Amino acid sequence: MGTTRAFGTIRKLPSNRYQARYWHLGRQVSAGTTFATKADARAWLASVETDLNRGEHFDPSGGRVLFGEYADEWLGARGLRPRTRETYRSQLTHILPTFGRASIGEITPVDVRRWHGSLLESGLSANTTAKVYRLFRTIMSTAVDDGLLRSNPVSIRGAAVERAHERPLVTWDEVGRLADAIEPRFRVLVWTAAISGLRFGELTALDRARVDVDAATLRVDRALGFVKGHGPTFGPPKSDAAHRIVAIPSQLAVMVSVHLETFTGPEMDALVFTSATGSPLLNRYFAPPWRRAKRAAGVDDAVRFHDLRHLAGTTAAAAGASLREVMARMGHASSDAALRYLKAAEDRDREIATSIGDRLLESMNGSDNR
Repeated sequence: MGTTRAFGTIRKLPSNRYQARYWHLGRQVSAGTTFATKADARAWLASVETDLNRGEHFDPSGGRVLFGEYADEWLGARGLRPRTRETYRSQLTHILPTFGRASIGEITPVDVRRWHGSLLESGLSANTTAKVYRLFRTIMSTAVDDGLLRSNPVSIRGAAVERAHERPLVTWDEVGRLADAIEPRFRVLVWTAAISGLRFGELTALDRARVDVDAATLRVDRALGFVKGHGPTFGPPKSDAAHRIVAIPSQLAVMVSVHLETFTGPEMDALVFTSATGSPLLNRYFAPPWRRAKRAAGVDDAVRFHDLRHLAGTTAAAAGASLREVMARMGHASSDAALRYLKAAEDRDREIATSIGDRLLESMNGSDNR
């Protein structure tokens, strides 16, 4: 009768403690510690064998990888968009000073809580802190998936949640005033943002080939951004859901057609919206005329260009678009933002109903007094 080969090996060290090792994927893996008795070493090997059989393997030596090195590898293996990679590297500057030289296996929940508290006390905004925390948690979750950690120490409940800020509600009257006040070459950009809901980088990436005036559609399949060391760069839009074709009203299509003839070159790859010198329109070039237009139009200085996108989403919801339709039009990967547009439309409808009720009450009171 044959005998079953024991899993792993155990050897006694000169210190009279025991070392346990096993082979996995062509290399020998040692326990992260030594054991006082041979029975303890054998029990550890048995638990590892069980985890392997369950597909829950954990490499105790993996925890010795420095977080900074692992984070760098993580960024390189993601296939991230250039702007996203730049954003993550910026967020890592809030993590690496504390954990960059620490082994990932040494990082404890207590360490994470202290670090998180120090971020909040540093004056970093709550939402930026949430973004940084979320990146830290994601990287460490990947380490768990890679079998380098048994559990994720970055686990503060609610720390990854961003709080939505109340934004100024832009009206269509204000859009008209802004469009009239801004430099002529940006007039149609303002209207297109408020009607189509495209993001700034999506608008500035449009060229003649992506605008179909006859069909009254805009094709979104790229976005313009600025990457340090590279300058203006075209890349994919924010998410897969942002790839879309957006229908626009015929009135806007006519405005776009006039703009093309006035401000856009004849080539099919000529950008629709450019700076005064004809170069790609980055936010740094557009911000000054936008500020001047707000002052001239008497619009709240807190209003951002992105708020025109919110107006487009709210208008679509008020027009009766379903949640899925709003998500598709606005290019949302999740329903959270689309739900905000629907809620804003409901709130506005309630305001209108209340206003009608007030006028009705005034009318009824006037009738009673006659």
